[in-house]
Amino acid sequence: MFVANKNNQSVLAVDARRNSKYTCPGCGEAVILRHGQMRLSHFAHHAGSNCEVFSEGETKAHLEGKTQIFDWCRKNHLAVKLEAYLPELQQRPDILVNWHHHWTAIEFQCSPISLEKLSARTRGYYEHGYKVWWILGPTYLARKLTLEKISKFAYFQKSLNLFLSFYNPQTEQFIVKHHLTQDLFGKIKWADHAFSPSKTTFNELFHQTQRWTRENHYNANREAFELQRRLLGRYTDPRLAKAQRYCYMHHLNLAGCPWFVHGEDFDFPTGTMIPIEVKVRFLIRLMEAKRSQLFSYRMLFSWFENSTSEYKLQFPNISRSKFDVEMNFQHFLDDLLSNGIMQIEHEHYQIKKLPYWYNDLNQKLHFLPA
Repeated sequence: MFVANKNNQSVLAVDARRNSKYTCPGCGEAVILRHGQMRLSHFAHHAGSNCEVFSEGETKAHLEGKTQIFDWCRKNHLAVKLEAYLPELQQRPDILVNWHHHWTAIEFQCSPISLEKLSARTRGYYEHGYKVWWILGPTYLARKLTLEKISKFAYFQKSLNLFLSFYNPQTEQFIVKHHLTQDLFGKIKWADHAFSPSKTTFNELFHQTQRWTRENHYNANREAFELQRRLLGRYTDPRLAKAQRYCYMHHLNLAGCPWFVHGEDFDFPTGTMIPIEVKVRFLIRLMEAKRSQLFSYRMLFSWFENSTSEYKLQFPNISRSKFDVEMNFQHFLDDLLSNGIMQIEHEHYQIKKLPYWYNDLNQKLHFLPA
């Protein structure tokens, strides 16, 4: 740890003197000051200590990362504390900084952490008036971007949509993976933005007024062929096979799904159920309803939500309930309206025409939209 107490005052290890006595801010036990050419100056507990607040097993990347972020905050004249112990939480964030009039706990995460533990820590910070920003270290940056990682550490911000934050101590750069989306087959897509930290770059990143637009390489024809290949290829995608079985139960062919199913990516990953299955389940439910029936927004949303509830991800860093499902639903509902499947009647929704399913890909290609 980099901070200890002396006479009830916090002292940084780089400012400490060998002949002084220091205690742990968490447990109150005496600690040892260690200087060295190979390691950063730090305090350590005596052998056999049972302190549960300050861990001594931090990696070099974790130690370097949090000290670099702390130094940057100090150089930019921000009110900041390194390893500040919060007795009401019995926790100590790596860094506590006052940013835009809010105390924010920065957790520079380099080691694995369970969703349950992360959720509890995040909830504790918010309940006691702190914001929290999870920044991932180089071990996370080097690994594949998984649904589990997105679920744990992603935030939503208007100019970035769904995003993850990384910091590389070797290059002293922040990397933000923003506009995280999921395509029809479940593949995660994103855009990278790397920058050296400064007040200007942070403000430009989080407060940009122009909406970022993804370069669009979408091709419905190519995606329809890809769907057929994945269904009939040597290595069948089990998730698509599951969606195909559901279609067969209703005498439909997944490869013959309506063209508008090949629409925009989902703004939020759906979990283990991929977007194409979510869409076709909703459509089949709609096709079984009466043409004359009027639907409230709440009813249609509940259909969409129910198709994902068993498989959906948890986002502990996004406070608004069901925000992820609702964004995906609103975009799909817009597709239904723009393609003439639904129409609005007196603040309710009505089926205007049933979505057309093709027998197979060959028939579908004859009706390729312009």
